Amino acid sequence: MKVPCHVAVIPDGNRRWAKQRGLPIIEGVQRGSDTLRDILEIAFDLGVIHFSFWGISESNIKKRARREVDSLDNLFETNFNTLAKEKKIHEREVKINVYGKWMELLRQETKESIWRTLKATEKYNRLTLNLFIAYSGTEELLDAIRRILEKSKEEPDLDINPGLLKKHLLTCDLPPVDLLIRTGGEPHLSDGFMMWDVADAQLYFSDKFWPEFTPEDFQKAIEDYSKRGRRFGK
Repeated sequence: MKVPCHVAVIPDGNRRWAKQRGLPIIEGVQRGSDTLRDILEIAFDLGVIHFSFWGISESNIKKRARREVDSLDNLFETNFNTLAKEKKIHEREVKINVYGKWMELLRQETKESIWRTLKATEKYNRLTLNLFIAYSGTEELLDAIRRILEKSKEEPDLDINPGLLKKHLLTCDLPPVDLLIRTGGEPHLSDGFMMWDVADAQLYFSDKFWPEFTPEDFQKAIEDYSKRGRRFGK
């Protein structure tokens, strides 16, 4: 079976899953975190090298009520503390990267838990888990363009090309996404998630809410991918 090197996931449906069951929203987010652990295990078992996961968008953090943001902060802090000590993460030598404006938008204790996790896995290079927290793909691209414009003032003959733009993205060290999975039954992208890196990705949409998405569902997505031919825009 042909397995994608880089899989990205937009895990839609946590809130709707919780609302359907009359549960607090944060319960849906926690169940979504549990789902991520299960999916990570099968992804790496199948041979995926890079796994990218959209935790929460920048706009979502900014528009949520303070109480909900505090609950998310608590959950992030707990989950990152657990992740830093996760036995399988260290056995598999998974390097964890966190992208987005989490340094600006999360509280100090949560930021410290993220830093500890980054530090605990920084020397690994076998597999990567890329978490997008307080992230906007639109802002990522705009920030890259701004940095290139500043650089061009110092280097008037600067050759502006795709490689230069990639070099200035948050994800400069990651390869292009091969397969993008979105759950939740809405077949579209959101806020430019990894827009440069998903340009030639295969897309897979699941009607299931993320907390309901199983390892079997993930394997089905990989099997579907393996049957497709990729033309890279040709």
